[in-house]
Amino acid sequence: MNYLQVTVITTTEASDLVSCILIDEGSEGVTIKDPSDIAELLSGGIIWDYIDDSLFDGDKRVYVSGFFDEEKDLSGVYFELEKLKKNCEFDVGSLEVTTSVLHSEDYENVWKQYYKPIEIGKVVIVPKWIKREKDEHSEVLIDPGMAFGTGNHETTAMCIRLLNDIDLDGKTVCDLGCGSGILGISAVKMGALSCVMTDIDRQAVEAAKANVQLNGVSDKVNVMYGDLVTGEQKFDVVIANITADVLIRLGSMVGELLNDGGTIILSGIINARAVDVLEAYKSFTLKERIQDGEWQAFAFIK
Repeated sequence: MNYLQVTVITTTEASDLVSCILIDEGSEGVTIKDPSDIAELLSGGIIWDYIDDSLFDGDKRVYVSGFFDEEKDLSGVYFELEKLKKNCEFDVGSLEVTTSVLHSEDYENVWKQYYKPIEIGKVVIVPKWIKREKDEHSEVLIDPGMAFGTGNHETTAMCIRLLNDIDLDGKTVCDLGCGSGILGISAVKMGALSCVMTDIDRQAVEAAKANVQLNGVSDKVNVMYGDLVTGEQKFDVVIANITADVLIRLGSMVGELLNDGGTIILSGIINARAVDVLEAYKSFTLKERIQDGEWQAFAFIK
């Protein structure tokens, strides 16, 4: 099978919006080549010996690539990009589009060159095809596939940072909007007794189930289709890495899932919406607030 690779030239600020357009139009995931990310990693002393040399070509533009069926009609992509260019309040770049056809084996290699182990506190996120020596970190294997959540994105990493600050031993956890399942799996690897994961994207549910099995934690994790957990079950920790609008909508309901004294971790919040989310959760006690670039995450106590 061949794939149509659609690449859009944009800016760091607009890369997430372009990614959403490609995914909404049917892309089987996206890759982002952003020189500012590479510069940041290099300044942090990260070893890049297994990253493709093409990432260091000196080009300062940001490239967002989506992957479609070879016969995909791209009119919807062009329409949405034009709308973005007209309505966005910040620089989105040229939004120039190029296309190319990839064979299946080339498609697989495109994904792999962008992933590396990521250490976040007690946890290290490891793509399943990379072998590393065991150490003191709790190793979470991940098959990035087509579901959001690899540890690369600020919102996911901040959730794991906040989980690091909780004594998870023997705790019950709920991961709302689980994506790839990385957060719930991380919680279990850090000592949680059990975790229930939910997502309204069936593809994410299947990806999460596969990653749960990959990590050997199927006896502790239950993955469900849906937005909220139904029934009388309550949890010690609830995680929700979703958009600010959804977090606000769920504000009055999430508390019903939490035991008294439990912790809510919220992420996926752009800076401009942080005040709105804080207002929606004002009945809880704010324990910790962290920021990474354009994103914020909160930990509340019930």
